[in-house]
This record gives sequence, structure tokens and C-alpha cells, in this order.
Amino acid sequence: MERVVRVLTYNIRHGKGVDGRVSLRRVATVIQRYNPDAVALQEVDRHLPRSYLRHQARSLARHLDMHFAFAPTLSWFRICQYGIAILSRYPISEHKYYPLPSSHEPRGLQSASIHHQAGTFYLLNTHLGLNYREREKQAAAIQEIVSALDGPVVLVGDMNTEQLTFPELPVTLPDRLPTFPSYRPRLGLDHIFASHHWDIIKAFTPSTGASDHLPLLVELVLANGKY
Repeated sequence: MERVVRVLTYNIRHGKGVDGRVSLRRVATVIQRYNPDAVALQEVDRHLPRSYLRHQARSLARHLDMHFAFAPTLSWFRICQYGIAILSRYPISEHKYYPLPSSHEPRGLQSASIHHQAGTFYLLNTHLGLNYREREKQAAAIQEIVSALDGPVVLVGDMNTEQLTFPELPVTLPDRLPTFPSYRPRLGLDHIFASHHWDIIKAFTPSTGASDHLPLLVELVLANGKY
């Protein structure tokens, strides 16, 4: 019997909702409602005053009873940090962080091996830059990293563009689902790309004002005979 893998990607804007209020509990409620197996988060704070000095990835993981891995892209005094995070209901191993070519704000790719009941797979999480040429270089770097991985791969994140492809990750949504801005979504900035091992069976964007982005939830299965 095929086991469904539910992956959610969500730019949480450090928990700042469309009402201007920072509430990590509101973000946790959204995630909990849709019960994903793994979550990729962008714009996550660690010990920053604007989000009440909380280690947001750890706090969410504790609230949701999940494993977590945090990867800072920006640091101040080695304590205050900002970056991306992966949460998982299943054990995480081989967690790595790859800095990506960046001419403005530092960007990176987070890689984690998830030991799901359906099988072990790599979950990659990123938040690409705002500049077109910068994104091209970042996408090329990601492609090199993906080429070195052996086994099923799922890449998700805030790509800051609607136009992006990865030749080695050909499985994606047939139509872009708009995720930004959350109060009137028009742009499909948040994406999923998967290796040929996968089939996508469902995808949707839950409606919420807990951030300026909507989360994107995808259900996948390992395709027969491909793994």
C-alpha cells in the first residue's frame, strides 16, 4: 500500500501576520491543522527582539512534537539569528547547510534526510533572492547539489519568482498556486520540485493570515518501480 508523504512549505515572516501582530502560536495552529509529515519554514528567527527572543524553530517543534533542524543565514553576535528550518515527525539525519551565491542578503539551501515510513528521502529547503541574476546563480548551485544526491528528493521553499525549473527535479505542480500576498494571493512564489521518484497526488494553499505568505501543502507518493 502506498504511503502518502505530506510536505508543507511556509514563509512565516517570523510569525508576523497580516494584522501586524507577531504570534508564533498562530503559525503553530496552522501547521497543526493540516498535520504534515515534514515542514520547510523560511524567515525564521532565533533570539531576535522583534519575535520576543524565542528560538522559533525549537518552540514550534516542541509545540508540534516534531524533530527540527535550524539553519541560520544571518547572525548577530552568534546568538541572534535568522534563517530557515525543517520540522519533521520522523527522525532527521544528514542535516547540511549550503551557502548560495548571494550579492545582497545571504541565502542558503538546507538539506535533511527524512526517515519516513514510505522511505527515506532528502528534503531541501531554501529562500532565494529577490534579484533575477542572483536567483539564476542560486538555482545553478542548487542543481549541482541535487545532482550529487542519491535517492528521492523534494525541494521546496520561497523562490521569489513564478518562473523556475530544475531539470533533475521534473515533478512539480501542473499549475502555480498563488501564495502571495496572503490576504489577496496573486503570485505563486512558493514552490515544490521533486525527483522522478515521486508522484504528486494533491496540493493546496490553506487560507490564513498568520503571515504575508500562504502555506503550500503537497501530498506525494513514491512512484511504483522508481525507487
